[in-house]
Amino acid sequence: MKIIIVGAGMGGLAVASLLAQAGHHEVQVLEQSTGFREAGYGIGLYPLGAMVFNALGLGTALRERSVELNRYEVHGPDGSCLQSVDLGALLSSYGPMLGVTRSDLIDLLVSSLPVGTIRFGARVLSVQSEGDHVMLKTEDGSQFRSDVVVAADGIHSQIRHCLFGQVAEHDTGFHAWMWWAPSSLAKPQTVAEYWGPSAFVGLYPMPKFVNVAVGVPKALSPDPLADTADILGALREIVTEHAPAVAKLPHLWELEGRKPFLWPMADVRAPALTALDNRLALVGDSGVGFLPTAGVGASNALRSGAALAYELSLADASTAQAAVRRWDRRVRPLVQANQAESQQLAKLMMVRHKSASVLINLLMKHMPVTAITKSIIKSMEEPF
Repeated sequence: MKIIIVGAGMGGLAVASLLAQAGHHEVQVLEQSTGFREAGYGIGLYPLGAMVFNALGLGTALRERSVELNRYEVHGPDGSCLQSVDLGALLSSYGPMLGVTRSDLIDLLVSSLPVGTIRFGARVLSVQSEGDHVMLKTEDGSQFRSDVVVAADGIHSQIRHCLFGQVAEHDTGFHAWMWWAPSSLAKPQTVAEYWGPSAFVGLYPMPKFVNVAVGVPKALSPDPLADTADILGALREIVTEHAPAVAKLPHLWELEGRKPFLWPMADVRAPALTALDNRLALVGDSGVGFLPTAGVGASNALRSGAALAYELSLADASTAQAAVRRWDRRVRPLVQANQAESQQLAKLMMVRHKSASVLINLLMKHMPVTAITKSIIKSMEEPF
């Protein structure tokens, strides 16, 4: 059976790597970029995502490139700790939460692929049914014929647009700016977030640096074309006004590496996760896009990809459609529930007015954040 995967992100590479390991299907990945680029942010990888690397025999390699994140703290704008969650105890039945760079995750997944699986510079423009196959056309005029297509081309998916037209985004009205800061900025193994009006700051330990995320309303967000000093100056001014305690942290404004990375805080949900008579599956952000809040998007993409690879590994060309339907029934309710909770958490983390921030800070003193993210924990008990 011929399977074409559009997009060499985590979801697409998870499908490709696991199918390559199974060994009895022809797998090709089409990636529009000319090569892998350094991605300027880190990822909090839940056990439900990390277990995919165990299946590939890369669990030890993943842990060598990661740090365990054993505590999660929420602070108010004055620096007071509103609550502290013991992640080690919370996740003890499943495995640790890991801090790891996106680049390292991609590198590990690629290492398990046969040479030549990925075709770079192949931007897919259209996809359509042709009898019992699917045809894809790329920007350079090439055509590809496949039994099954996996759309894993990200939150701005061209495949999703081709299938469903313009799908409305869920927009928080905030921008998040991310950069690497010295590791001394954060307490070891501790994720710390500071929630203030018109300013959110997150500190996420990684193996060599701390991933800093600063969220501000889009109306206040600096010009992405400005130079680094101007971007940092504008963000520092906003944070100093609205969350002064965190603005004074040593090393917060010291960049390790390149210019801050802008992440518009919006997500999207496709009308369906299957199409073209169940010969196409939308995996990861192309189907259900995630905000970085709750940090569960990458884990869902990996687990969704693994679930699809499993179903397809049991199928041949004549039974592929049933495999895609089974995958949809298994994955869709869980992924959509996780996305909804990520959106709910964003409403608490990112507010514009001081009065709303005061109420949320009071709420956080009495309601554990795990009450908001219960489906994420529950999903680790569900077949996926």
